[in-house]
Amino acid sequence: MMTESFRELKKQAKRELDEARILIRKFRKKMSAEDKRHSKELLRAIEDSLGEKDIEGLKRALEEFRAFRDEHLAGIKINRAWETVKELFWVVLIVVLIRWLLIEPFRIPTGSMVPTLLVGDQLMVNKLVYGVQIPFTTKKLFNLKKPKPGEVVVFKYPKNPNQDYVKRVIGVSGDEVMVKDGWLYINGATVEREYLGVYDGPIDSGFCLNYELYLEKIDSKEHGMILCQTSHFGDDYGPVVVPENSIFAMGDNRDNSEDSRSWGFVPLDNVKGKAMFIHLPLDPENHYLPRWERFFKRIR
Repeated sequence: MMTESFRELKKQAKRELDEARILIRKFRKKMSAEDKRHSKELLRAIEDSLGEKDIEGLKRALEEFRAFRDEHLAGIKINRAWETVKELFWVVLIVVLIRWLLIEPFRIPTGSMVPTLLVGDQLMVNKLVYGVQIPFTTKKLFNLKKPKPGEVVVFKYPKNPNQDYVKRVIGVSGDEVMVKDGWLYINGATVEREYLGVYDGPIDSGFCLNYELYLEKIDSKEHGMILCQTSHFGDDYGPVVVPENSIFAMGDNRDNSEDSRSWGFVPLDNVKGKAMFIHLPLDPENHYLPRWERFFKRIR
């Protein structure tokens, strides 16, 4: 059991360790190689004594370091406020770089991607997979791979780049996309879908009261898709050919999605990243309580 005297000494030692690291960093260029080596040994002795809970050893290590500090680091002052500001700066910079280069959260505001994504889902987006985008623009420093049919992507809305959309990639450059009587065709071939039954999951308000659930297969990737429980005779679009450096995107809530059928193709430069998994599924219809079964659900 740790005694009160050791607890107090431990707090003091940790405080002195923090200050020592700052002092040595500030004075490092003026220290000899021998002094640098000695300072590391003294700090390591303090850390080892803390780890072993050796009160006598900790006292000796602190006394030795204080003697070294008084001899070699006397007169150097630490501006605590400035040190705190610098630490906060680096934390903020790292967070900004992670959001810019690697991953970014995205909240689902509408039901256009039901049943894959529900209103209130918050998902993580891999921003590095397709290349690095220059912040606040639709230009990229470089491209890695291109989106593939069947993948769910987040992109800047072509009509308003300040707004982000999430949809499924249906066609890529050179693909012919067509909808006829509610059936999706890619390059003249009917996209496979399997009827699973009546959809009875969460749905936002819309023109349709009843939906049918399907398992759709695009380029060997299977995902859920819903259609309104009505006749789709005459529900036609296209055919259109996806131009170079563009994608054709649609929502999984096929009859209640504003997508490429209404506003056109998505330039590859607009694509921000690939949707990976749901990290915070909140239910707006139930006081924003979590949908526990959807935590960390992989997006397919």
